[in-house]
Amino acid sequence: MPTYLSGEFLKASAPAAYLNKGISSRDVDDNEARERLLSASGDKVQSQRASVPHLSKDEGADTTQSKKRGKTLGVMALCCLTYYSVSGGPFGFESVVQAGGPFWALAGFALVFLWALPEALITIEMSIVFPEASGSVAWVEAAFGAKWGFIKGWLSLLSGIADNSLYPLLFVDCAVQLFMDDDGNVPLQDSPQVRYAITMTITLALAYLNYRGLDLIGKLSVYICLFSLMPFVVFCIVGSFKVVPSRWAEGPEEGFTAVNWRLLLNTFYWNLNYWDSAATFSGEVISPEKNYPTGIMLAVLLVFLSTFLPILVGTGASETDWEDWTDGYFIALAVDIVGPWLGYWMLLASTLTNVGMFEAEMSSDAWQVAGMAEKGIIPKIFAARSKYESPHYGVLLSLVGVLFITVMDFTSVIDLLNMLFCFSQAIEFTAYLKLKREYPNMPKPWRIPLPDWLIVVMLVVPIGFTSVIIYFSSAQALIISSLLTALGFAVYDLMERARANEWAYFERYVPWCDGMKEKLEFTLAQ
Repeated sequence: MPTYLSGEFLKASAPAAYLNKGISSRDVDDNEARERLLSASGDKVQSQRASVPHLSKDEGADTTQSKKRGKTLGVMALCCLTYYSVSGGPFGFESVVQAGGPFWALAGFALVFLWALPEALITIEMSIVFPEASGSVAWVEAAFGAKWGFIKGWLSLLSGIADNSLYPLLFVDCAVQLFMDDDGNVPLQDSPQVRYAITMTITLALAYLNYRGLDLIGKLSVYICLFSLMPFVVFCIVGSFKVVPSRWAEGPEEGFTAVNWRLLLNTFYWNLNYWDSAATFSGEVISPEKNYPTGIMLAVLLVFLSTFLPILVGTGASETDWEDWTDGYFIALAVDIVGPWLGYWMLLASTLTNVGMFEAEMSSDAWQVAGMAEKGIIPKIFAARSKYESPHYGVLLSLVGVLFITVMDFTSVIDLLNMLFCFSQAIEFTAYLKLKREYPNMPKPWRIPLPDWLIVVMLVVPIGFTSVIIYFSSAQALIISSLLTALGFAVYDLMERARANEWAYFERYVPWCDGMKEKLEFTLAQ
């Protein structure tokens, strides 16, 4: 629920007169604290009690259950989960060098600050106000209502599933390379059916790990992160002694127009987005007002350093043509610059990195589905928890989608998920700006440390960049993503019909905005 409607926030911010009325215990239930605050306000606010978000009996029980579960994510677990939701390291970044040469590849990292940082800052600010499993759906619903909240969740889920469908394939591709013979042959290269069966088995195994709960996934992401980044630390240290700085200025002889902008921008976009995925973990973070900003900003720094430095050292130390940079090229560079042992370490690290990215994405998707059910936007069954406190129906929904999309072409999947995410981000940024304009006095424990006009300017770049991505995407991706978006509206109408006809059970939905301006004005006036 929104932090400023929680018992802890009321205790910290309400005047003494209200604390004297009994809202002073740290252990007071959130719903009870809100009820007593409203009772203390007089008849005017008393009449608005029905419009306060999250006052249903069922949701109160869910909140209590959440407290009994306890929060499980510390700073490092949040940092690594966010890291793998967004990037996962240098693997997959090699294509930016092939697309434009060292100069344009290195210049492209300015997008970390122009695109990734604004999205990360918004995620921090809004996730602390709305520490809910539904993540960014919560603030889109607050701004535009349940329909657009559902569409935001629909697009995020589809793009997340499309993204996750790639990692089991990449896992198998990396794993078989470990068993390459002296002639360059790898197992299963002539057995696509067996390869597909193995990919499906691995997908099921990874989904089971996710079913075991967020605490396990958080710890696993930390261990994978440490193991996977260490070979790049060695690579950067040893390779730095072989760097020739003049190589960083290399690029296509024909100049700007010869850059493969579609490949370069799509690769950067795929490896630098999904910061809002971390919003779904906000309700599970220990001491979120302190640890959440720290964890996300550490992830921003980690994404930048773990991708920029290997590209910087690799392009400066490599004597080969930059056009030879393809996926997996870091492994060849490690063998050439350091030795075969580092190449094998990187190959194993690449394999495990795909596990980290799969688990982080599936966790985000599953928790978002559960959060939407808790808000009453989709059927209540998706809010159910397993004995490991994982949203198992959300995990199952994500798994089915991954198994379905895995058969698609790799490049087509990237185009599709980038397009879906563009639509999703446009809704999210617009919702943020609307809330900022209509609720300027909304209490926020953490704010972006910039004036409002500069925040608006800061968002112009990512919104404009979204338009560029759409322009460079294929016609097929644009058509399919538009159809899927339209399908989302049809599914929402079906959900509303199911609610009206009681085809499924829903939590009671109360629009966040009902009476909210009056409540905020009352709280601030006191």
